[in-house]
Amino acid sequence: MLDEGNKIGDIGELLLSLFLSQKTNEGYLFNPLLIGGKWPTMDIYAEVSQDPGKFCFFQVKTTLRGCNAKGNLQIKVPKIKLERLAQYHAPSYLVGIDLKLDNPFQSKAYIAAIRGAHEYGMSSLSTAYELNEENLIRLRDEVIEFWQHSNLLDTKTVYRSIFDI
Repeated sequence: MLDEGNKIGDIGELLLSLFLSQKTNEGYLFNPLLIGGKWPTMDIYAEVSQDPGKFCFFQVKTTLRGCNAKGNLQIKVPKIKLERLAQYHAPSYLVGIDLKLDNPFQSKAYIAAIRGAHEYGMSSLSTAYELNEENLIRLRDEVIEFWQHSNLLDTKTVYRSIFDI
């Protein structure tokens, strides 16, 4: 028997991978990797195509319910998932997929940065930032900027490991 909820979620993850992989007027921007299984926090790791080592994480929520009266995508994200995603030391995003089952390639994706503390879970996602070509370019630039201002690579070179050679 098909678990429809899991199947819809799987389709949404595949669609996001395709959306991140699409060619823009600035070329291919991301190399996404589906993490697979039911990892509790993230669904996709994506590295900037032309700048290896600069990466981000995505949690994907897929819905067939469309938007509510306020125009927000109807998805549910528990507080604990938002908090876990916010704790990663890399850019982390929530992407809502408005799935069109009759033609999945007409589905739309909306993105929100997840960081900081969250008092509540989410019952809807703003549709202000559709994951279109313009916002893919802005996303790539944001991920690069994050890593340019991060000192994590400096920290990695100075920490001591029992496995140093």
